[in-house]
Amino acid sequence: MFDKSIITVNSARSTCCFASLLLLVFSTFYPFIYAHASQPQSVTILTVVPEYKDAVTANFNPFSKASMPTTHEFMFEPLVIFNTLQNNKPEYRLATSYQLDKDLMGVSFSLREGVNWSDGKPFSVDDVIFSFSIALKYPELDSHGIGQWVKSIEKRNKHEVYFRLKKPNALVAYTLVLLPIVPKHQWQQVDNFIQFTNSDPVGTGPFTDIQALDDNGYLQCANPEYWQADKRHIDCLRYPKVTTNDDFISRISKGEFDWTGSFIPDIERHYSSYSPDFKYWLPPASNVSLMFNFKAADPGVRELFNHVDFRRAISMALQRQLLIDIAAFGQGEPSRYASGMSERFRSWADPMITEKYRPYVSYNPMLAKDLLARIDLVDRNGDGWRDLPSGKPLVLTIITPKGWSDFNTTAQLISEMLRQIDIQVTSVQADFLQFNERLAHADYQLALTNYPQGPTPFKYFDTAFNSAYQAPHYPRYAMHYYQNPRVDRLLTQFPVATTNQQRHQIIRELNQIIANQQVTVPLYNTVEFYQYNTLRFEGWFTEDNPVASPLIWPQAPERLLHVLALRPKVQPPKPE
Repeated sequence: MFDKSIITVNSARSTCCFASLLLLVFSTFYPFIYAHASQPQSVTILTVVPEYKDAVTANFNPFSKASMPTTHEFMFEPLVIFNTLQNNKPEYRLATSYQLDKDLMGVSFSLREGVNWSDGKPFSVDDVIFSFSIALKYPELDSHGIGQWVKSIEKRNKHEVYFRLKKPNALVAYTLVLLPIVPKHQWQQVDNFIQFTNSDPVGTGPFTDIQALDDNGYLQCANPEYWQADKRHIDCLRYPKVTTNDDFISRISKGEFDWTGSFIPDIERHYSSYSPDFKYWLPPASNVSLMFNFKAADPGVRELFNHVDFRRAISMALQRQLLIDIAAFGQGEPSRYASGMSERFRSWADPMITEKYRPYVSYNPMLAKDLLARIDLVDRNGDGWRDLPSGKPLVLTIITPKGWSDFNTTAQLISEMLRQIDIQVTSVQADFLQFNERLAHADYQLALTNYPQGPTPFKYFDTAFNSAYQAPHYPRYAMHYYQNPRVDRLLTQFPVATTNQQRHQIIRELNQIIANQQVTVPLYNTVEFYQYNTLRFEGWFTEDNPVASPLIWPQAPERLLHVLALRPKVQPPKPE
């Protein structure tokens, strides 16, 4: 078998020639590469697939939604990583400590000394202040909502930065550390931060050097100035362009990839059975939900979506276990909570509220039809389909990202299930970037989405239902455009709650409000997709070695800890 993780080159070659060689090998001959152990120098390459891309571009701007999927963490080291599998333990990176004010109106970070940018310039507190000033000045680049919390930033000394807050927040550090830190000496020359692609990146992370890039992917190699170079045992990351689930599955089954995170139907049959080195771990994740656009362009559809009876009827028309069995190949559990809260947080739920609203997330097509009739959604022209009260035909579309086969199949099944209650729905697929853009600008009717996880249910409720996140520069999760002032107030209270009892009470009320209104239709609690190949590398985070979250997904902070834990396996001698 060819060893695809090692490319050997003569150490006397220049950097230019080395890059050219890598480009040639990478674009033309990969994966047919043979490692000659007798050569003087070897380059260890880890092949990763964090997400699918329809096009590979030299965009490494960490503030941009269009950046390449190895930009965050690998190029731009965070201040702190909060390890969600270790009770949110802080793993200090560019910062060495942080301290909240007693009144929760400020937080300071002490920065690590002796860190250089990849061009050799020293990392400093000025870089941190400059980076946050970008997010504060340009809200469209503030994807983590920094502006709603930070009032001002101060330089306490050359190794300490202080954030003065607009309002108390005991959890603000968890949000602040998600913002990328960029080099002031490079970025202060940029005229347009939004359009800037950062094609020649300068970073503090372990892999900053783009050695080769073309339409098929790119090679991202070691930062020569990395402050933890002794912990890094991999020379380069290879990102190959993968466009769809089918493309991914056909290639991972041949052993092309080392570290991935995508849906594989019947994973035992279509992946792990091919080799004892093909491993996976599927930690529990948050739910997948159907979203209604409360700002739908059609007035009749918009009015319809604002009827809770309509939203409940849609929910009760769906056979959730069938969705899991067919679309997710059994990988998941039906949603028990009408609010969409993850099953892993059952201790936060009021059992009486759970049982009160469980009928609305249970299959009951007859009651669904009764609810539709109650809001005068009937067949007015005898064609077998329900019409709007105005007499206009009701034809809905549900949008999903192209290439997400589990989502695409789920949407098709939902369309078929809704036909049983005489509602006409068609499924539409869009490129992932277009999918996000359409949700960001309320240009859709129905859509499927998953949600990020957190150490408590707060992250789900905050990202999914906080009206502050319904601006185009935020992720898609709250783009149903439902707004509830009480929900917003509760979400601001959680970060300043001082006792567990207060926090649990806030979550219980949020759970009750969202369930009562059936804002979205929770479908099933899915799993986090993680596949790894043990043929060439060891040190993987696994169910038996749960050091941190194993995900390779973009902006999964723990992936930095993971890549530094990986080591190439010692290969047996090749036969003469």
